[in-house]
Amino acid sequence: MKNIYFSIAVLFFCFTSCKKTEETNVENSNDTISVQKDSVVEVKDTVSFDSTATEASASSDSTESSDGKLPNKMSTSTSVSYSDPSKGKYPLAETKWRLVELNGNKVDPTTRRDYYMNFDSKSGTFKSFVGCNRITGTYFMKATTKLAFSKVSATKKGCDNIKFENDFINTIQKTDNYMIEGNMLHLHSGKKAIAKLEAIK
Repeated sequence: MKNIYFSIAVLFFCFTSCKKTEETNVENSNDTISVQKDSVVEVKDTVSFDSTATEASASSDSTESSDGKLPNKMSTSTSVSYSDPSKGKYPLAETKWRLVELNGNKVDPTTRRDYYMNFDSKSGTFKSFVGCNRITGTYFMKATTKLAFSKVSATKKGCDNIKFENDFINTIQKTDNYMIEGNMLHLHSGKKAIAKLEAIK
């Protein structure tokens, strides 16, 4: 009888011990699963981080690539150059200029001689004739297209065409710039053309 009780006690002990072992294993298994789940979450976070870094890197590469193409884009610039009209085919000096228009009116000479102006670059002087007296004076150029006259004088010969001569003298003294187009010399006061002369020599 004692043997029976002893056997039952041993079996009970074994059963209890096995149950605790199973519960422990289950708990360990749950812990392992939990750890594995946490591990998976961590891995997912890591993957997500890498993906963001990859996108950022790709965006950076794209920006660099875009920036790298910038030098290949076309760039335009406007440059303006001015040629010196005093040194062209018909330079201002050493060319004989025939007066063809004064203050917008066509000039019709009343003598056989041409109405003209002639500039001497060495002395900085000019001489002119417009039907009566011999006109002389000095000229100076402050810049490429700037022109002005000073010390303009004329001989004292009296003639019927003296009014036109006086108009000519008064007009050229208003000159502050000039332009040569082809064989034509334009004397300007500001933007207004006040005299036109044609190269004849």
